[in-house]
Amino acid sequence: MTRLLCGCSWQLYRMAFLLFLMIGMALSSIAVSAQTGYTGIFGGGPIYKNSTATISELENSGFTEVIVWSVEVGSTGDLNLNGEFPLTSNGSYVGNQTYSNFASTLATLKQGTVKRITFSIGSSNVGDWQHIESLVNAQGTGSSSILYKDFQALKAAIPSIDAIDFDDENNQDQSSTVAFAVMLGNLGYHVMPDAYDNSSYWTSVVSQINTQLPGTVDGVHLQAYAGGAGNNPCSGWNFGSVPVLPGLWDQNDTSSQVESTMSSWHSQCNILGGFLWLYDDIAGQNTASQYANAINTGVGNGASNNGAYNVNGIYTDGTSFSTGGLDGDGYAYSSNLLGSSVSWNGSSFKLGSANSANAWSSTTIPLTSGQYSTMHLLGTGVNGNQTSQTFVVNYTDGTSTTITQNMSDWFTPQSYSGEAEAKSMTYRDTSSGGQDNRTFYLYGYSLATNSSKTVKSLTLPNNRNVVMLAFTLP
Repeated sequence: MTRLLCGCSWQLYRMAFLLFLMIGMALSSIAVSAQTGYTGIFGGGPIYKNSTATISELENSGFTEVIVWSVEVGSTGDLNLNGEFPLTSNGSYVGNQTYSNFASTLATLKQGTVKRITFSIGSSNVGDWQHIESLVNAQGTGSSSILYKDFQALKAAIPSIDAIDFDDENNQDQSSTVAFAVMLGNLGYHVMPDAYDNSSYWTSVVSQINTQLPGTVDGVHLQAYAGGAGNNPCSGWNFGSVPVLPGLWDQNDTSSQVESTMSSWHSQCNILGGFLWLYDDIAGQNTASQYANAINTGVGNGASNNGAYNVNGIYTDGTSFSTGGLDGDGYAYSSNLLGSSVSWNGSSFKLGSANSANAWSSTTIPLTSGQYSTMHLLGTGVNGNQTSQTFVVNYTDGTSTTITQNMSDWFTPQSYSGEAEAKSMTYRDTSSGGQDNRTFYLYGYSLATNSSKTVKSLTLPNNRNVVMLAFTLP
């Protein structure tokens, strides 16, 4: 009997172990195949020298990735930004000695639309990647190596760093590059090659890295300017499930031209994002949000889906949630009733994805650059009617238009001037996964703008009880 019981136990353990492996493989496959597009901008000195102005301009610009450029790797492994800002020395972080608020600046950027901070290694200058190759060959990439110690110290001092960009334009040693990337992956970084030529080399590098440590490379920055002029992310740059994010240069292209080019690539091969080179060229000119909106619009994200959502206001029926929902009290719109878009007043409004942040409150929303006479919005008041609410349309010349609007509660329409019922629904969802079977409303509003000025952003009322779901600039 004892032997029989032991035999059964062994079979159960074996089955459980196999099931665990199958689940792990499935989850790994999901992680590797998932694609995320970023709207990025490269920036050098202004990121750390003028941190207050940088935060003001980039935090809610619509860019979702800031790529800090350029990290130099010395022959001893020490890291230095642009030869003027030492980051590490002998395996320890020393950045606070030069710019003490650098880490907090990057953390603050991620409180807005920026979701990824990437540090870029290398450039057209010779040395960085040659040093990496020599150090890897001499010391390896284990925990006692200087490269491991330096990047571990960097991550510990600036935990907001998510990824390392590989701008290797003149060395391209596959063995050391792959080993270095896997080391970074094990330290918690993602890796993003920054290519402009030699597609076969980069394709092989990405394949080897993700074979050794799946999911490490989750995007490729493709230079389509300067030496990479003429590159097309839809031709000759295929990395399988890893998305290619092409970049353009603000010295060559206006925001309108960027939008047109990105839109063409999106139509050809459904690119998920892109980047702009170089913030240093436009810092302080109040055009960063225009370029971000151009990329977002071009790749199909649009100003209504730029990552700045801060309210979870729409859920699929039957979903339990603890976010507070639309009103902060555990109630939300039903995506089953709303759908993915709403038509009102001749415009179609794309809604955010259900079961995630998908609405705005008490924030500033970047707008697609242009001159418009009217802005249409979908939104509502919650927790009672919200009267005399102030909306501010900001323009690129520093001026603004202020509009005061009364807003009905989503349960009690008041037919205020300037307000219309855009959609009525027979219930709302509750945080427990149930339904509140009464009639609720989503309202439409039209705000007059100055058609002689170029819009920059919309500042919503500083009131959590005012929630906006979508807008258009017809």
